[in-house]
Amino acid sequence: MRYLLTAIVIALAGIVVGAGSGSYLTYNNLMRKVGSIPASPIVMQAKYDREKHQINYSILNPGTLPLTIVEKSFVFRPGKETKEKAYVVADIPASITLPPGAVTMVSLKLKEETEELKTGDVVVVTFTYTHPLSRDLYTVVHPFTYGGNLKKQKKEGK
Repeated sequence: MRYLLTAIVIALAGIVVGAGSGSYLTYNNLMRKVGSIPASPIVMQAKYDREKHQINYSILNPGTLPLTIVEKSFVFRPGKETKEKAYVVADIPASITLPPGAVTMVSLKLKEETEELKTGDVVVVTFTYTHPLSRDLYTVVHPFTYGGNLKKQKKEGK
């Protein structure tokens, strides 16, 4: 009887230790794999700064490693209210680090000789970024329509 009780206690202890160590190893392996997945930056908000003639982007890096924006480019498409012509500005070098789990402000200066944005103007921005574990280049494309959500903003009191 005493041997049976000892065998049961040893078996239960083995199950608890085995489950604990297995969970620990599985968790660490999973976290290592999740940490190495390149996360894509998310544009949380874009606002036009009329004084500086630039669009300020709030960009979130949801990943666990820092990302680096290495280049910006944009395409301007005029709306019905503007007399400005469409244009493309490409390959603007940048070196902006997006820390993991944080929101970073990134500004995009528009061409100095152009008029201010009018309602309906669209600026499509491409951010090219790198991940520290890869030599590849990744892109995020964000369309910004000036005044596109004016009715929504007025309802919210902004």
